[in-house]
Amino acid sequence: MAMNDPQTWDIGWLNELGKRLETPYTNNSLGGPTVRSAYIAALYFTLSSLTSVGFGNVSANTDAEKIFSICTMLIGALMHAVVFGNVTAIIQRMYSRRSLYHTRMKDLKEFIRVHCLPQSLKQRMLEYFQTTWSVNNGIDTNELLRDFPDELRADIAMHLHKEILQLPLFISASRGCLRSLSLHIKTSFCAPGEYLI
Repeated sequence: MAMNDPQTWDIGWLNELGKRLETPYTNNSLGGPTVRSAYIAALYFTLSSLTSVGFGNVSANTDAEKIFSICTMLIGALMHAVVFGNVTAIIQRMYSRRSLYHTRMKDLKEFIRVHCLPQSLKQRMLEYFQTTWSVNNGIDTNELLRDFPDELRADIAMHLHKEILQLPLFISASRGCLRSLSLHIKTSFCAPGEYLI
């Protein structure tokens, strides 16, 4: 009969906490742990359950131990967030070029489908796109260098086109002339079988 009477129940984490802190409940309403101790124990249990597999065999007993454990769990959770966030950012940067390639390829295929281009023209467009992408990895050199000063752009262009500028045709040209010419050289790709005029 006493088991069915809620006034005599001696179960629950608050009763257990009161026994551990040597402040047990009397008549299930008087005494017991302080509100501060009850909140610290509840927060400790919640965080230990969220950040690990729960209490375990060894757990904090005093308020100071619980506060220390709470701080440690919060720091551990923040460290996990930082590490996983950085790893995600690194992986995303690794695959950003691949994602751009697939986006542009999808747009190209959609363009071909919408305009009902013939198979031969479709093949030429896809080959051109794939070849130019493999050569420059999707980087438009002119767009990239547009914001640089002319002096620096000329030096970069001379380096990029040094094989062309070392041809016998340009052997008597001055350095200033070569720098000016290098800024106007435009690289383009032509597929086999196309006519150059």
